[in-house]
Amino acid sequence: MNSLLRKRNILFAVSIILIASGLLILILTIPSIPAASSIKDVKGDAYALPIFPNKPVPVVRGYHDILNASVKRVDDDGLLFSIELADGIEHYRDGYEVVYIWSIEYITPSLPLQKREYKLVIPYFPEEQGLSVKGWYIAVFNASSNEWLIPMLKVEDMRGNRVDIDLDARVIGEPILLWWSVDVMVNVDTEVHGQPDYLMDSAPDDGKVMLSPLLTWG
Repeated sequence: MNSLLRKRNILFAVSIILIASGLLILILTIPSIPAASSIKDVKGDAYALPIFPNKPVPVVRGYHDILNASVKRVDDDGLLFSIELADGIEHYRDGYEVVYIWSIEYITPSLPLQKREYKLVIPYFPEEQGLSVKGWYIAVFNASSNEWLIPMLKVEDMRGNRVDIDLDARVIGEPILLWWSVDVMVNVDTEVHGQPDYLMDSAPDDGKVMLSPLLTWG
């Protein structure tokens, strides 16, 4: 009986591996299928959640409040990360750094399977801070290896109430499937440390959203 159960378990495991391999081959052979995922967030749910104590509390503004967020594959190697906010950054008037941070994770398709984690960091530095950096920047952090892949790169100013960033998927290892979420954060003392002091809003509120080649733009 034990031998029979062992054989059944082996056959079941082999079947799962074959099915998974078939799905992987299917995904790899249909790269032209558009892939995108998006999520809506409740308007007016942003609030200043402190990460470090005894810091000045920023006023919640429309550019802290996520309405929609999405990730879309563009061209062969591009990923478009987008956020729609309740208000545009052109109405900025706080003097604090605002940071939009995408958290990305996936499992490598080849053996041995490994979990990869990345942070796509989009900070906005207002002129009121008096820093040498002003405006919008992009940085990419490999959380799995604890290293900056793109330390700090100036990007064009965002328009209206949107934050849109194109990223070459090769920077994060060209994932076939990935899970993502986005946070809006504020750093009230950028000159003291580079870590945000407040979490203002997140999308989704719990967990992450999957981006797959088998999903179509909605």
